[in-house]
Amino acid sequence: MYNNWRPKPGDRIFRPRRIGRYRLRRVLGVPALFSAGYGNVGSSIYYALGIVAVVAMGATPVALGIAGILFIFTALTYAEGTAMLPEAGGSASFARHGFNDTTGFVAGWALMLSYIVTIAISAYTIPPYLGFFWEPFKDSVIIGTAASMGIVVFLMTINVIGVKETSIINIGAAIIDIATQVSLVIIGFILIFSPTVVWHRMIENWPTVENLVLGIALATIAYTGIKPCLRWLKKQSSRREEYLGH
Repeated sequence: MYNNWRPKPGDRIFRPRRIGRYRLRRVLGVPALFSAGYGNVGSSIYYALGIVAVVAMGATPVALGIAGILFIFTALTYAEGTAMLPEAGGSASFARHGFNDTTGFVAGWALMLSYIVTIAISAYTIPPYLGFFWEPFKDSVIIGTAASMGIVVFLMTINVIGVKETSIINIGAAIIDIATQVSLVIIGFILIFSPTVVWHRMIENWPTVENLVLGIALATIAYTGIKPCLRWLKKQSSRREEYLGH
């Protein structure tokens, strides 16, 4: 059936405006993305390693190795999910598509709370390290807290200025941290590493099954970016404190 409609004199034709779609530009390269991912794990080394050692004792290398394997699986899962769902949101987006909007909402807020706690813990552990250069950072609670708050405000300001400026700081911090870690490993291997001593320490201080599982859980939580494990530090027995003194 043919459409014979024709506009008549006086008819007004409404033509809606075309809405332009603007796509985000790719401004971050591989180094910037690597530094962002590395910072998520690298910050845990400075406060989670001791907690895992307190719990897992002689089995600390085993706990960290298993946590590393689980972290690889986690990274591959995120890579697969991002390839399937190329949109912002991370695990919250995955939960929304996999289940429903409510689950995605809860996952998103839980992830946001995790980020807030991680920022606070990471910033609060910096002044004690700086205390080796200036003791008030370590001895004064007020100065240490003020320094931590200043670090958070500074990083927040850089993020507000732009993602490029943030990536520059991330790349610089990642390079310094990797160089520091590699230097410590090389110096440790040259000066104090002894396979016999390590083996005897592991056997003499091997934890119970419960502590081993707990150590693996804490290492996994810490090195996959959630990191709420500092509360376990106050619950350790005197035997674990003696292990730290060896």
